[in-house]
Amino acid sequence: MLLWVCFAILTASVVALLLRPLRQTQVAVVEPAAADLAVYRDQLRELDAERDRGLVVDSEIESARAEVARRLIKRASGEASETAESADDTASVNRARRIYVAITALLPVVGIGLYLLSGSPHLPDHPFSERQTAAGTGGDGASSIVNLIAQVEQRLRDHPEDGRGWDVIAPIYLRLGRYADAAHAFAEANRLEGETVRRLLGFAEATLLAENGIVTEPVRKAALRVLELDPARIEVRVWLTLAKEQDGDLAGAAAEYRDILDKAPADATWRSAVSERLDLVNRKLKGEKIPEEAPAAQAAPSAPPAAASGEMPDVSAMSPADRDAFVLSMVNRLADRLKDNGKDLEGWIRLARAYKVLGRESDALASLASARENFAGDRASLDEIDKSEQNLGLQGKKPESPQ
Repeated sequence: MLLWVCFAILTASVVALLLRPLRQTQVAVVEPAAADLAVYRDQLRELDAERDRGLVVDSEIESARAEVARRLIKRASGEASETAESADDTASVNRARRIYVAITALLPVVGIGLYLLSGSPHLPDHPFSERQTAAGTGGDGASSIVNLIAQVEQRLRDHPEDGRGWDVIAPIYLRLGRYADAAHAFAEANRLEGETVRRLLGFAEATLLAENGIVTEPVRKAALRVLELDPARIEVRVWLTLAKEQDGDLAGAAAEYRDILDKAPADATWRSAVSERLDLVNRKLKGEKIPEEAPAAQAAPSAPPAAASGEMPDVSAMSPADRDAFVLSMVNRLADRLKDNGKDLEGWIRLARAYKVLGRESDALASLASARENFAGDRASLDEIDKSEQNLGLQGKKPESPQ
């Protein structure tokens, strides 16, 4: 609606300017022929007055009157000719005025017609935030993942009670190596959506990895709860056995590892990890010196695939190393492109969001700082940058100084 109001004001202004010359008052101009006739008539009246006063003789007066009359007749005939020409000129001027008015009136009609034909007057508004979202859903796979994660995170900041949102983003955090965030997300999903084997396994694995392989009390409780819901999940006993090993009960841990292997399916993917762990515990029991023991988090088998499963783009089919390398290469490619073209506001915001998702807050802040440098003086763009910084939870923070 506002667009059409602007069109109406602009059209009225242009038409008023074009018609302004036609509204100007014309100044009355005395034609030369009429002035000459008036002079000749005054001369005849003056001759009559001089004769009455006796200043001239009749013969001179008649001669002068004849000369003035001859000039008057000649001028009168010339006036008739000029009048005809003037009438023709007036008719031409009137025609020109009508053409001028017609063209002025047609201009807005033709302009609106062309806009309706070739323009897009019926399309809805498309704010910058929606364009940013639309840009995030297209392009390369890494950018899509980053933007999808950012959208879910924004949704959870606004609606922390959305259990489904926590359930969706938890396995994504786990695959990206953001273990603390994954553990928190799984915990919220269990609380809001109810405990399931998949969510409990995800929480236990994420917490175990976040604690560098230390089996904390929350992990132990989650493992016990899984066994209550699904006793067939014997692999979860690995975490409980690992807790015994960490508490110094090596004999008890070795017995548990052997029992787990005896009951484990022959094709279980985690059998080799448990066998390695049992061998390591037996060597400790024999008093062998273990110079560089593998971290417990690496020795313990990962949770079943269901723990990290979820709706993911195709890139989720990659191995963790390949996926991380893929995402990082896409982020680096975006950063290199922005070095060449710093006037891409949406690109800077996407890059900052990508760094935030990857846990690189300092790089995210540096990206926003570079965006501000490229858009210095552009108030609207700077406002968008400030809004993005706030949405990413980076407001008031400063990039870490290089060591």
